[in-house]
Amino acid sequence: MEYSQFIDASKAKSQFIKYRKSILDSVEKGTFDDVFSDVCVKALEGDPVAQDCVAYFYNKGVPGHLKVNYDLYMSWEILACANGNSFAIDKLEFFLKYALDIIFSVDAVLHDALMNGNITKENGIYVIPNLLCECMVDILKIDPKELVKRDNTEEPFTNELNRKYVDALEDAMPVVVRFIISR
Repeated sequence: MEYSQFIDASKAKSQFIKYRKSILDSVEKGTFDDVFSDVCVKALEGDPVAQDCVAYFYNKGVPGHLKVNYDLYMSWEILACANGNSFAIDKLEFFLKYALDIIFSVDAVLHDALMNGNITKENGIYVIPNLLCECMVDILKIDPKELVKRDNTEEPFTNELNRKYVDALEDAMPVVVRFIISR
Protein backbone atom coordinates (compact mmCIF):
# COMPACT_ATOMS: atom_id res chain seq x y z
CA MET A 1 0.00 0.00 0.00
CA GLU A 2 1.27 3.44 -0.83
CA TYR A 3 0.00 6.97 -1.11
CA SER A 4 -1.08 8.02 -4.57
CA GLN A 5 -0.22 11.28 -6.18
CA PHE A 6 -3.54 13.07 -6.07
CA ILE A 7 -5.16 14.75 -9.00
CA ASP A 8 -6.73 17.96 -7.74
CA ALA A 9 -10.53 17.63 -7.66
CA SER A 10 -11.11 20.71 -9.83
CA LYS A 11 -8.62 19.53 -12.49
CA ALA A 12 -10.08 16.03 -12.41
CA LYS A 13 -13.60 17.44 -12.71
CA SER A 14 -12.61 19.60 -15.68
CA GLN A 15 -11.03 16.64 -17.51
CA PHE A 16 -13.99 14.42 -16.56
CA ILE A 17 -16.39 16.94 -18.13
CA LYS A 18 -14.33 16.90 -21.35
CA TYR A 19 -14.40 13.11 -21.52
CA ARG A 20 -18.12 13.01 -20.72
CA LYS A 21 -18.96 15.66 -23.32
CA SER A 22 -16.98 13.84 -25.99
CA ILE A 23 -18.78 10.59 -25.21
CA LEU A 24 -22.22 12.22 -25.13
CA ASP A 25 -21.50 14.04 -28.42
CA SER A 26 -20.44 10.73 -29.95
CA VAL A 27 -23.90 9.28 -29.33
CA GLU A 28 -25.43 11.90 -31.64
CA LYS A 29 -22.65 11.45 -34.20
CA GLY A 30 -22.95 7.65 -34.24
CA THR A 31 -19.39 7.15 -33.03
CA PHE A 32 -20.13 6.08 -29.45
CA ASP A 33 -18.34 2.72 -29.66
CA ASP A 34 -15.11 4.30 -30.92
CA VAL A 35 -15.08 7.22 -28.49
CA PHE A 36 -16.08 5.12 -25.47
CA SER A 37 -13.42 2.56 -26.43
CA ASP A 38 -10.80 5.34 -26.56
CA VAL A 39 -11.72 6.45 -23.03
CA CYS A 40 -11.67 2.80 -21.89
CA VAL A 41 -8.14 2.44 -23.30
CA LYS A 42 -7.06 5.48 -21.25
CA ALA A 43 -8.75 3.95 -18.20
CA LEU A 44 -6.98 0.67 -18.85
CA GLU A 45 -3.66 2.52 -19.06
CA GLY A 46 -4.24 3.92 -15.56
CA ASP A 47 -5.79 7.35 -16.23
CA PRO A 48 -7.90 7.83 -13.07
CA VAL A 49 -10.07 10.50 -14.69
CA ALA A 50 -10.90 8.15 -17.57
CA GLN A 51 -11.63 5.44 -14.98
CA ASP A 52 -14.05 7.80 -13.24
CA CYS A 53 -15.71 8.62 -16.57
CA VAL A 54 -16.13 4.95 -17.47
CA ALA A 55 -17.64 4.42 -14.02
CA TYR A 56 -20.05 7.30 -14.63
CA PHE A 57 -21.37 5.77 -17.84
CA TYR A 58 -21.84 2.35 -16.25
CA ASN A 59 -23.76 4.09 -13.46
CA LYS A 60 -25.98 6.08 -15.84
CA GLY A 61 -26.04 3.89 -18.94
CA VAL A 62 -26.39 5.13 -22.51
CA PRO A 63 -29.67 4.07 -24.13
CA GLY A 64 -28.99 1.86 -27.12
CA HIS A 65 -25.29 1.58 -26.34
CA LEU A 66 -24.41 0.83 -22.73
CA LYS A 67 -26.46 -0.77 -20.00
CA VAL A 68 -26.42 0.26 -16.36
CA ASN A 69 -24.09 -2.04 -14.46
CA TYR A 70 -23.60 -1.31 -10.77
CA ASP A 71 -20.79 -3.84 -10.38
CA LEU A 72 -18.75 -2.25 -13.18
CA TYR A 73 -19.60 1.23 -11.92
CA MET A 74 -18.30 0.50 -8.41
CA SER A 75 -15.23 -1.35 -9.66
CA TRP A 76 -14.17 1.50 -11.95
CA GLU A 77 -14.99 4.18 -9.35
CA ILE A 78 -13.01 2.42 -6.63
CA LEU A 79 -10.11 2.03 -9.06
CA ALA A 80 -10.23 5.77 -9.88
CA CYS A 81 -10.15 6.57 -6.15
CA ALA A 82 -7.31 4.14 -5.53
CA ASN A 83 -5.35 5.88 -8.28
CA GLY A 84 -5.65 9.30 -6.64
CA ASN A 85 -8.62 10.95 -8.35
CA SER A 86 -9.84 13.43 -5.72
CA PHE A 87 -13.03 14.14 -7.69
CA ALA A 88 -13.88 10.42 -7.68
CA ILE A 89 -13.13 10.27 -3.94
CA ASP A 90 -15.65 13.07 -3.45
CA LYS A 91 -18.23 11.05 -5.41
CA LEU A 92 -17.74 7.98 -3.21
CA GLU A 93 -17.94 10.02 0.00
CA PHE A 94 -21.36 8.64 0.94
CA PHE A 95 -20.25 5.04 0.41
CA LEU A 96 -17.00 5.57 2.34
CA LYS A 97 -18.59 7.64 5.12
CA TYR A 98 -19.22 4.63 7.37
CA ALA A 99 -15.55 3.64 7.37
CA LEU A 100 -14.31 7.23 7.63
CA ASP A 101 -16.57 7.93 10.60
CA ILE A 102 -15.17 4.91 12.42
CA ILE A 103 -11.53 5.68 11.60
CA PHE A 104 -11.84 9.39 12.39
CA SER A 105 -13.65 8.69 15.65
CA VAL A 106 -10.70 6.85 17.19
CA ASP A 107 -8.53 9.62 18.60
CA ALA A 108 -5.57 7.31 19.18
CA VAL A 109 -5.48 6.30 15.50
CA LEU A 110 -5.55 9.89 14.31
CA HIS A 111 -3.01 10.95 16.92
CA ASP A 112 -0.54 8.23 15.89
CA ALA A 113 -1.07 8.87 12.18
CA LEU A 114 -0.59 12.62 12.61
CA MET A 115 2.46 12.19 14.87
CA ASN A 116 4.06 9.75 12.42
CA GLY A 117 3.42 12.20 9.59
CA ASN A 118 1.42 9.65 7.64
CA ILE A 119 -1.51 12.00 7.28
CA THR A 120 -2.02 15.66 7.90
CA LYS A 121 -5.16 17.57 8.75
CA GLU A 122 -5.10 18.89 5.19
CA ASN A 123 -4.72 15.62 3.29
CA GLY A 124 -6.40 13.09 5.61
CA ILE A 125 -9.76 13.51 3.93
CA TYR A 126 -8.21 12.21 0.70
CA VAL A 127 -5.41 9.93 1.91
CA ILE A 128 -7.60 7.65 4.01
CA PRO A 129 -10.31 7.16 1.33
CA ASN A 130 -7.54 6.59 -1.22
CA LEU A 131 -5.97 3.92 0.98
CA LEU A 132 -9.35 2.31 1.66
CA CYS A 133 -10.01 2.09 -2.07
CA GLU A 134 -6.51 0.84 -2.80
CA CYS A 135 -7.03 -1.92 -0.25
CA MET A 136 -10.47 -2.71 -1.71
CA VAL A 137 -8.89 -3.09 -5.17
CA ASP A 138 -6.64 -5.75 -3.67
CA ILE A 139 -9.40 -7.46 -1.68
CA LEU A 140 -11.81 -7.54 -4.64
CA LYS A 141 -9.01 -8.28 -7.10
CA ILE A 142 -10.17 -5.46 -9.37
CA ASP A 143 -8.23 -5.70 -12.61
CA PRO A 144 -9.00 -3.17 -15.34
CA LYS A 145 -8.00 -5.70 -18.00
CA GLU A 146 -10.75 -7.99 -16.74
CA LEU A 147 -13.27 -5.15 -16.41
CA VAL A 148 -13.01 -4.21 -20.09
CA LYS A 149 -13.60 -7.84 -21.09
CA ARG A 150 -16.92 -8.05 -19.25
CA ASP A 151 -20.16 -8.29 -21.20
CA ASN A 152 -22.40 -5.26 -21.44
CA THR A 153 -25.16 -6.76 -19.33
CA GLU A 154 -27.62 -4.85 -17.22
CA GLU A 155 -26.90 -5.22 -13.53
CA PRO A 156 -28.68 -2.57 -11.46
CA PHE A 157 -27.97 -1.84 -7.82
CA THR A 158 -29.15 -4.48 -5.37
CA ASN A 159 -28.41 -4.79 -1.69
CA GLU A 160 -26.85 -8.18 -2.34
CA LEU A 161 -24.52 -6.80 -4.99
CA ASN A 162 -23.60 -3.82 -2.82
CA ARG A 163 -22.85 -6.18 0.09
CA LYS A 164 -19.61 -7.34 -1.57
CA TYR A 165 -18.38 -3.73 -1.63
CA VAL A 166 -19.46 -3.07 1.94
CA ASP A 167 -17.74 -6.28 3.06
CA ALA A 168 -14.55 -5.27 1.23
CA LEU A 169 -14.70 -1.82 2.86
CA GLU A 170 -15.07 -3.41 6.29
CA ASP A 171 -12.12 -5.72 5.57
CA ALA A 172 -10.05 -2.76 4.37
CA MET A 173 -10.55 -0.64 7.50
CA PRO A 174 -8.21 -2.51 9.89
CA VAL A 175 -5.57 -2.86 7.17
CA VAL A 176 -5.61 0.89 6.54
CA VAL A 177 -5.58 1.71 10.26
CA ARG A 178 -2.54 -0.54 10.80
CA PHE A 179 -0.86 1.09 7.83
CA ILE A 180 -1.39 4.70 8.89
CA ILE A 181 -0.32 4.18 12.49
CA SER A 182 2.69 1.97 11.82
CA ARG A 183 4.80 4.01 9.43
